[in-house]
Amino acid sequence: MSNETDHRDERLGAALRALDQPEHRPEFHRELRGRLSAERRASRRRWAWPLAAAATAAAVAVALIAIGIPRTHKTPSIAGPQPASAALVKSHLREALTAMRNLSGMLVATEASRGTTERWRFVLDVAGDVRLEGPGDGEVVTYDSSTGVARSIQHSASMGGSALFYAERTGVAPGPPDLGPPSWLIPERLGAYVRAALASRDPGVREVTYEGRAAWRLDVHTVPNAVAPELSGDELQVTVDRRTGMPVLVVEQKQGKVLRTLRLGQLAVDTAPAAGAFRAQFPAGAEVMRSDDGFQRVPLARAAGVAGYRPLVPDRVPAGYELAEVAVARESAPTGKEGGNPRSQGVVSLSYRRGLDQFLVTTRLRGNGTWSDPLASGEGFVDHPDRVDLPAGALAGADAELVLSPRALPHLWALTDDLVVTVGGDLSRSELTRVAGSLRAR
Repeated sequence: MSNETDHRDERLGAALRALDQPEHRPEFHRELRGRLSAERRASRRRWAWPLAAAATAAAVAVALIAIGIPRTHKTPSIAGPQPASAALVKSHLREALTAMRNLSGMLVATEASRGTTERWRFVLDVAGDVRLEGPGDGEVVTYDSSTGVARSIQHSASMGGSALFYAERTGVAPGPPDLGPPSWLIPERLGAYVRAALASRDPGVREVTYEGRAAWRLDVHTVPNAVAPELSGDELQVTVDRRTGMPVLVVEQKQGKVLRTLRLGQLAVDTAPAAGAFRAQFPAGAEVMRSDDGFQRVPLARAAGVAGYRPLVPDRVPAGYELAEVAVARESAPTGKEGGNPRSQGVVSLSYRRGLDQFLVTTRLRGNGTWSDPLASGEGFVDHPDRVDLPAGALAGADAELVLSPRALPHLWALTDDLVVTVGGDLSRSELTRVAGSLRAR
């Protein structure tokens, strides 16, 4: 084959991989929503876990996913039999996260430098509700998305690690950029990482077998954290289960040496959880530390009355997505890298869900402060946003930036004369632009 033909095929392949994947047929989502509604009516209330309440799990998450693909280096392709296209893997990831009603399994995190291994058993459903058990005996963390209430039962380090500590947070925001519950590690943060990596570049995919199941493996070169380079690697290997579309193994290496691994096992899809599985119960008479993050669930029609302005709502959302939560806070914690933005005032957070996928539209008053990206990657990393010109909608003419980085949720943010606006979550570049371009005040 000639060099000219090779180059033509490479260009054609790149163009095809850049195309958005087709959505499910319209009947699929109606049928799925009908099944979910019937299940909810027949089941007890569902509960979920906020990652912020599990300090150890959060540390593992930051170490594993706060790494990025350099923009200035070509990620090498992977030699191997029967290479799969990145577009195909991305399609399976999207389909799996959309179609599942619930997922359960075991999460195992190993730190090679310390020689430690910790385990968490998890169950989650399409409402964003999850139960997490571990890593210590008796430790449980839950979150109820319908009420915005988080509960945790964990060992207290201040009491020698033997006593259990009970805490309850009310008024929790539906998701980032506001505090808690952060996107859960496996279905959203890590899944979004893989999708972002595939969207940014084709890192090379090979078909493998993992624990007797068909899988794909992605090998990606990464940039160590600038603040603590010794704690982050220069290469990431992600193994994706082909049946569920879930990342089941992540290996982070530096100069060929394994730093840490994250492993999913005992996966079960769409199995009925045990009665009471989604609610952590405090013992009678337990001393509970209570706090309120300030967000209240309201109908969309009441949001303007609480926030003091008409929030921006999209006219167009990708097929299958529906508005799942509306939460409003008169005041909330600062956002952005290291909480560097002003304290938020008049926040409206709209959560849209499609299976296990989620994206959020948030607005907050701009005030007189100086703002940076509310959804920026963590300290020690530098994002490379693309400037976006939105020709229509409430953000037409506004300063807008789009970030597709494996270190953060894919997102677009903008400043208007009065508002700070974010659109972030499980959306492609074109979807982020379309949603942001359809925003209007309601």
